[in-house]
Amino acid sequence: MVSLRKRKRARKVIKGKINDDDVRRRKRNMIDELPESLLLVEIFMRLRNPRYIMACKSVSKRWNSLISSFFDDHRWSSLALIVNTDPLCTTNELSLEGWKGFQLSNYMDPEIKSPVCVLASYRDVLLCKKFKESRFYIVNPVTMQWTRLPQTCGRLSPIGLTGNGSKGRYYVVNLVRSEPCVLCLSVLDTKRGKWRIRLIEHPRWSEFGWCPTQCHAVNFEGALHWLGQNGPIVAYNPKYRHACIVIHRFPEMRHESYGEKAVVTETLTISMGYLRVIQLVCYPCKSEKDHHLVIWTLVDYKKSIWKQEEHGPIYFSDMVSDLSWIQDYMQRYNLTTSKENCMALIKEVFLLPRETRRQQIIWPQPLHCHPDNPLLVYLYLPESIVLLDITTKKLRLITKVATRTRRMGYHFYWTRYDKVIPLTLHLDPSLIPDTIGR
Repeated sequence: MVSLRKRKRARKVIKGKINDDDVRRRKRNMIDELPESLLLVEIFMRLRNPRYIMACKSVSKRWNSLISSFFDDHRWSSLALIVNTDPLCTTNELSLEGWKGFQLSNYMDPEIKSPVCVLASYRDVLLCKKFKESRFYIVNPVTMQWTRLPQTCGRLSPIGLTGNGSKGRYYVVNLVRSEPCVLCLSVLDTKRGKWRIRLIEHPRWSEFGWCPTQCHAVNFEGALHWLGQNGPIVAYNPKYRHACIVIHRFPEMRHESYGEKAVVTETLTISMGYLRVIQLVCYPCKSEKDHHLVIWTLVDYKKSIWKQEEHGPIYFSDMVSDLSWIQDYMQRYNLTTSKENCMALIKEVFLLPRETRRQQIIWPQPLHCHPDNPLLVYLYLPESIVLLDITTKKLRLITKVATRTRRMGYHFYWTRYDKVIPLTLHLDPSLIPDTIGR
């Protein structure tokens, strides 16, 4: 029989456990009963990391419902800029670790050993490539899920990633070469698990081939979009295997319209649900007062109708900054150009004649419009990325950029691939398939 002393001790233990459970239950009830306004303003809105917000959804059914309804109604998203340096890092806005940004390697599986570079993005998913290997990875840095794609042969060309994140199905599209009437694509469907070559015929718009202004494609309306150098936008949706869409630009957007000696560098971006083209227009022999930035918006996608933003050109001489070196650089800008710029390799792949290669501005270079505000434009300056507020014409330093990389050298990241890849973080992370193919 159990002694009286042991029974008393057991009762005390049980009583203590019950008291501890009561305390925990009361604390949970107190947290769960906090006023809605307090939860939204003092807790949820202060969280700058999507991981923390997703963790709060597990506290209770009420918190889950409240977070889902609030952030879905407000279309919560967070922009991060992936900078192709060694080590890979990201910065800006509501990134995973706040304003200072983070090293991407901390959010990737250790099996994906550095060095890697980011080639393209789709929502919160990245397409990465290991250095000196034809091995691709699809990575979600929020959930740290990843999968390895089948190897591909041939030279790396402009590339894009699209798909269905809720189902974990993705398409990788590689532009192999361009001819006057044909685009040659290499396409991978993660559900099928094989690279397939597709030849897409299109109307002739140039005597020569077509060369994009940037390596990574812009995802819009379910299709991948590349902007041609002084040419049209070419869009391709992998679901429609043998057709592409061609969106021509207005004559006023062509480089020749800015003057015979104008040097124009441009990039395709998306903001507020519209495709936009950021153009930097500079002159080698004119005053610095003539250098300017202009933004064109594709207001009618089906009819290829463009509109220049109402604010008009933003002149370098009018830009100001709290940092004197940024302001002096823009207001006293001296044009530096090169025909063998970061797109030289792509031009060789696309076999464009050397005489058709226009001069390109080395820096500044247009990067992206903010996805929620087209009046916020990111620019690449020497060793730095800055944000231009078009309303106030003010430049703000976002991050300093390494000018050299370890082990693989400066040339690899900063001449072969795009410097910055945008990443949009969401509260509903995209799924990553465990295996590729059936």
